[in-house]
Amino acid sequence: MGKYDVKYIVVGLILSLLASGCSTRRNTPGTRAWHELNTRYNIYFNAETDYNETLESVFENYRDNYQAWLPMYPNSAVSNDTVIKMPGGPFDQVVEKMTKAIREHSITVKPRRDPSRPNTQEYRDWLRQEEYNPFIDRAWLLMGKAHLQNRDYTEAVSVLAHTVQRFAHDIDVVSEAEIWMMRAYAEMGWFAEAESLATALKLRKLPVELGERFTEFYAFLLLKQKSYREALPFLEQAIRNEKNRKQRRRLTFLVGQIYAYLGDSEHAYNAFEQLAGWDTPYEELINARIAQARLATGGRAVDALLKMAEKKRNSAFLGQIHAAIGAVHLSQNNLDKAIESFLIAEKESMGDAAEKAQIEVALGDIYFSRNAFVQAESRYSQALGKLPEQHESYLRVKFRADLLGELVPHLAAVAVWDSIQQQPVTQEIREMAADKAEAALFRIGDIAAGRLGNIDYAVEAYSRLLSEFPESTRRREIYSRLLLIFLMRGDQEMARNFKEKIVSEFPESEYALAMEDPDYDYVIRNYAKVQDSLYQDTYLAYREGRTETVQRNFERAKRLFFNGHLMPKFTLLSALSRGQSGDLEESTALLQELAQKQPESGEGAYARQIVTGLSEGRAMVATALPFTEIEQRPSPVMINSQADSVYFDSNKDLTHSLLLLSPSIPSRRDELLFAVSDFNFSNFQVRTFRSDFTSLPPYDALQVKPFQSFAEAGRYLAMLAADTVFRQNITAGIVPLIISDQNLAALQSGKPLAAYLDFFRDQLDDLPGDSLGSIEPISVEWKSVETEKNVPLNPVTTDLRDSDERLSAEQLRAVLEAKEKEALGQVDKRVSKGERERLLKERERLRKKEIKEREKELKLRLKAREEALKQLERERRQKLKMEERLRKEKQLERERILKQQKRK
Repeated sequence: MGKYDVKYIVVGLILSLLASGCSTRRNTPGTRAWHELNTRYNIYFNAETDYNETLESVFENYRDNYQAWLPMYPNSAVSNDTVIKMPGGPFDQVVEKMTKAIREHSITVKPRRDPSRPNTQEYRDWLRQEEYNPFIDRAWLLMGKAHLQNRDYTEAVSVLAHTVQRFAHDIDVVSEAEIWMMRAYAEMGWFAEAESLATALKLRKLPVELGERFTEFYAFLLLKQKSYREALPFLEQAIRNEKNRKQRRRLTFLVGQIYAYLGDSEHAYNAFEQLAGWDTPYEELINARIAQARLATGGRAVDALLKMAEKKRNSAFLGQIHAAIGAVHLSQNNLDKAIESFLIAEKESMGDAAEKAQIEVALGDIYFSRNAFVQAESRYSQALGKLPEQHESYLRVKFRADLLGELVPHLAAVAVWDSIQQQPVTQEIREMAADKAEAALFRIGDIAAGRLGNIDYAVEAYSRLLSEFPESTRRREIYSRLLLIFLMRGDQEMARNFKEKIVSEFPESEYALAMEDPDYDYVIRNYAKVQDSLYQDTYLAYREGRTETVQRNFERAKRLFFNGHLMPKFTLLSALSRGQSGDLEESTALLQELAQKQPESGEGAYARQIVTGLSEGRAMVATALPFTEIEQRPSPVMINSQADSVYFDSNKDLTHSLLLLSPSIPSRRDELLFAVSDFNFSNFQVRTFRSDFTSLPPYDALQVKPFQSFAEAGRYLAMLAADTVFRQNITAGIVPLIISDQNLAALQSGKPLAAYLDFFRDQLDDLPGDSLGSIEPISVEWKSVETEKNVPLNPVTTDLRDSDERLSAEQLRAVLEAKEKEALGQVDKRVSKGERERLLKERERLRKKEIKEREKELKLRLKAREEALKQLERERRQKLKMEERLRKEKQLERERILKQQKRK
């Protein structure tokens, strides 16, 4: 054998060993070492480098706004954030690398028991663990951290919770995961969960590095809860531990802001002063000096800030300096001086858009408080274009900008009328201006009273209208509005004055008729409560078929609540109730009136549906109790469903999503999202599903994707429905729906959900009976909450009789709305910690039981296979023996023939 042959053999052996080492199906010291090496240096090292560099970039590139509270972390969640966060972010590459590490290098196969090792408890615990790659825990932890830095907090909690469960034998891994879970919970506002973890972590002796991280995150938790004084010692310790210089300066400035907020000027001044000795960039330093100057009282603070403004070096910061002066004047309620300073700050501001927006908001607030709505609208509108949507003032500024945007044109019309009083103009122009001013004063009063909440301003507008336009056709409505205002204020004399005006000037009006009711004053003072109570009583009477009560209540509603928001519902109940009693002519007339007067309302649309059905030859069933039914002749297809079905595709091999439909209850969104994420991480380690919310009014829909087909989504739904922990924790009123991407796009473009529900039932629903709609919560104790008691009046009461007894879209919508009512009434469902732990233990017990059963089944299959192989081997040997015997017999026969030939 040559030397080259030996080389090839050696290389082949090495390659063979490497190939065998790459398999995660083998669990030996060699495979464990090989996978640890590859995880640590081939994937984790690069991912950790990416993580650190990305995090440093986030910290270094973030520009702080020193006019507001500094965030402890630049990429932290913002309170009152109205922007729906899409999954992913700058740390996606880290998540992908860690997913790859886990997929390719996780070793879960049990090793063979070593008979030479003592059967100690430590060895038995080692054999019981779920993971045998000694470095894979770092991959799980880094994945959870990356999700958190991406602000995907539910994903982070799910990964970290799985890490705690998977590596329960390693207390340091558990502690690190729980520390980061505490941060994630704090970001989400789940303070009870975060505090529970903090309590447990305080009892442990943590390694130095983990102890420092706990101190930092606990300070963050306390700040999120606005426990500023309690947070200070932890925050100051975090500053001493911080290695990033910019982050250390940020936290020090934040400490100064907290002390200033608490009224401790000395400690606040000292905190800002520390920044002078750390080679601090001048922009940070000048903002610290401005903050120090604001700590002085009254004129001293203003003088110190004005001295700073005189220095040429500070010319680029004049906006911030004068904004600080304005804030000092504002704190002393010197509004004129504050306006003066803010106007200078507005002019001199050279900072970013957010800083200028805050100056504009401050000016807008002062003008708003003075009823200078034109100037306020200008500042709010300018600020709105600069403020990020997640800013804490964004919603308030947007509301006021929109409201004043509607109000200002009416104020302008009144201003034109005022100017005309001083100028010689033609009679035509005067009359035109007068008409516009009259209408404008009426709208100003309505906006001020109804949306602005400024009753005095509304009274002023109404009173001016009556004074300057005494013959106005709007007098009746104005008298009624002023009557209500003075009744609510308890001014009986003024209320009696306007009541007499209504009765004397408009004796036949609806308002005068309403006043004949003996309870009128009480009703007016408790309008919403009485109207709602009357509606509930009417609806119950309708459900029970008590037609007389329905009609009596309807007449009273027409008298007292003729312009109330529930009047369309009263009208619909009256019409349907008359249909129940056989008065189809009056019922139809009411439905037609409702469809014409309220075409955009749900009740108007429903009335229009029934009228259309009647005009097409369908008949209203008078004997239907307690709900009115419509018989469909001759087709069983729902009204308009055929026209809408053309928008939907019945191809089941397209990419699909699973939608979990629920009422729009913001407080439950995170809980549902967490439950789904937890289920995904507990059941799918390799495959990744995205979960985010989409809107299908009037419902929220949690979209789980992607699925390669309708059937695959159905299998996932069956697993989800069977998961006891998920069923225990989801919000009541969840209805699952499978939909292709194309069909979802059709819904989002405006196609009706009801049409798709009908299409789904007719053409797609071939799932097992217990898959669709089977997710129902296990009954637990619920906390009662106060909710609006309006019972929905949608086509839930219609029973369309189909020949195949299939549920129609209207009936399925009834299911949705029934679940909505249940959810709204049971919105504060909470599973106790002990119950959750019990369920988790039960699920873990069942999982281990299943694993044991699978292992047992596998052993039986292996044994059966071995027996089969042995049998095959016996048969093969028997066959070989037979062939050998035949061969020998043939050989003997040939030899005998040859001998005979030789004799011849």
